[in-house]
Amino acid sequence: MTKSLRRSAHLDRREFIKSTAGITFAISATGLITACSEGEPVAETPLADPLAPNIWVTVYPDDRVRIMYAGTEMGQGSMTATPLILAEHLDADWDNVEVETVAVHDTAFGNFVFANMLYTAGSTNVMAYFKKMQMAGTQARKMLIAAAASQLGVAEEELTTQPSTVVHAVSGRRLSYGEIVSGGQFPAEIPEVDETEFKLPADYRYLGKDVMRIDVPSKSDGTAEYGMDVQVPGMLYAAIRRTPVEGEHPVDVDDAETLAVDGVTDVVTLPYGVAVVGQTVEATRSGKDKLDVSWSEESRFRNANTREQLQEYQVAAEDLSISGTPWAETGNVAEAIAGADDLVSATYTTEPVYHAQMEPLNATASVSEDGKSAEIWVGTQTQSLTILGAAQALDTTPEQIKLHPLTMGGGYGRRSPLRQQYIDDALFVSRAIKKPVKVIWSREDDIEAGKFRTAATQHMRGAFDADGRLIAIHHRVAAPTILDTMNPLRWANARGKDVITMLGSENTTYDFPNHLAEHVVTDRGSRVLAWRGVGTSYTKFAMESFIDELAQHRGVDPLEYRMQLCHENPRMQNVLLNVADIADWTRPREGRVLGLAISGYHRSLSAGIVEISIDDGQLQVHKFWAVGDPGYVVQPSNSEAQVEGNVVMGLSAALKERITIENGRVMQSNFHDYPIIRMAELPEIETRVLSTKYPSTGVGELGLAMVGPAIANAIATATGIRIRHLPLTPDVINASLDV
Repeated sequence: MTKSLRRSAHLDRREFIKSTAGITFAISATGLITACSEGEPVAETPLADPLAPNIWVTVYPDDRVRIMYAGTEMGQGSMTATPLILAEHLDADWDNVEVETVAVHDTAFGNFVFANMLYTAGSTNVMAYFKKMQMAGTQARKMLIAAAASQLGVAEEELTTQPSTVVHAVSGRRLSYGEIVSGGQFPAEIPEVDETEFKLPADYRYLGKDVMRIDVPSKSDGTAEYGMDVQVPGMLYAAIRRTPVEGEHPVDVDDAETLAVDGVTDVVTLPYGVAVVGQTVEATRSGKDKLDVSWSEESRFRNANTREQLQEYQVAAEDLSISGTPWAETGNVAEAIAGADDLVSATYTTEPVYHAQMEPLNATASVSEDGKSAEIWVGTQTQSLTILGAAQALDTTPEQIKLHPLTMGGGYGRRSPLRQQYIDDALFVSRAIKKPVKVIWSREDDIEAGKFRTAATQHMRGAFDADGRLIAIHHRVAAPTILDTMNPLRWANARGKDVITMLGSENTTYDFPNHLAEHVVTDRGSRVLAWRGVGTSYTKFAMESFIDELAQHRGVDPLEYRMQLCHENPRMQNVLLNVADIADWTRPREGRVLGLAISGYHRSLSAGIVEISIDDGQLQVHKFWAVGDPGYVVQPSNSEAQVEGNVVMGLSAALKERITIENGRVMQSNFHDYPIIRMAELPEIETRVLSTKYPSTGVGELGLAMVGPAIANAIATATGIRIRHLPLTPDVINASLDV
């Protein structure tokens, strides 16, 4: 099953026609466009009959255009942005476009950033598929023009296109794309396409303009189908009582009281917990609470404590005799530091945080009688890993897994690993009881068994020469590896370099003549996973706080100092000048101060300025200005919304959020003790997104990482005291000010 959305808001996508005649164009792994007939695999030569299923785009006789979307939509807007690129170059009528999510593991659809897996993460969708969509749209349009020329008896050069229409201006004749498809007079060979034939930006109808996101209408009127909405005939529900400490298993289960609960049908012991199955969600929850379970109590994680963990990480980060794995290196840092006239150092710590996605984790699975095939309904960030992980769980092959990717209420990395535990839950329970099962995690389940952004400690060293010029930055990140447990397939090819832990420490903005970022690998004290912005959310906190400290050390304005350090990076300077402009950086403020930080994600750049006040130890954030440069902007308003969303999540993480582990157990349980920022607490946020000449490189994680250091820098300006710890909660601020 695939999921399809149509531009026409009044038509429910569940009513779309499943199949109809069409001509299909597909891009193979090599980039060659091919055509194929209905129900047949993609062929390398065009078939005489142009009616076919497709890989990327299908044009139907009724003028509908179906575009395949190889990512997953979780609120970032790429389900609109990516197909829009193809529609632009096809010159399709966007009101007649259907977008269908790929539901198979097929590397022909894959994201090259992730070894051609179908995987949505890291703000890579538009970047990874931009040229593929240009190619697919351009070649489809070219073939339609050729067919129209044949039908009209004119030269191809005399034809132009308007939305879903080929026009012969000389005679005034017009053919819709549907009419061309119905005529079926297509050339025997698929025409070649060169990049010079791509539509020019000056001629764009859709790109660079505001187009309604196609997922918004269904989310607004309630017709969007989330995992929570799935109903399968004969389906039961399940709740899981999980081991409170990672790595343990149930030893003894007393389920007498559970089985006495009205509506409970089964109790299934799993390797990591106990499942209570029933006819209603309420029955499974009640039954779970009545379980009496003894655990093995053998896990090494019973000794895990966040406070001790951070202390151990600090020792590792500051002990220069402990070598790290180089992540990024320019010049010779050791030599530069050895000959430095002045050396400044500081250490920064960050606590674990939870994803806090709004939709509770859930999955529905129906496993076959023999336990070797399954059908899964779930919201996931990765079709490929979901299928591969499910096949691994059932010890079968990927071809035996049928996936129905559904709308999801937030991801932020939580729905991205190879083995997604809530999917395993549904598979294992369904296999045991031989019925379809929907597993729903409560908020308490998700926090207790959560996989978090890791704790980290970072030691920074900056070296100056006799003229006060910054000549070296040494950035040591003490943190565990995340990729090895999150995605062993990817880790096997990573050569010991963990992009999830270390991203952001590589420095793509400043002109450091000597720079070394290294990963000091530590033991993890909790389950860990990618979180929005991955490593940037703490590596940029250390870097941008430290840059501010160096500016203060040199007695230079923080904005001016960053401009100096970016003297070979005019693009970053432009972002800085823009944020200084909208914040009016030089304007005196009564009782308030500003803090500045920059960030980036891949090649996208951002800068933020925060305005705060502190009264009797109480921090108040009044306003945040954010500017982003993600290269060419496909959807302006959506891009601004994404940057604003990053600021909101950054504020919440910087000011409120922390996960505390004591003796291997998570101390938080729900939003009463894991608070996130509320609308009434938000400052005024002003964003400006610059569309520039550079390739599109994403906005989904652009800006989050600069929020924490901007606030910390403002606090230092207001109080003269530097806080080098996230989150900046009242207890942390007050303890620092008391000192």
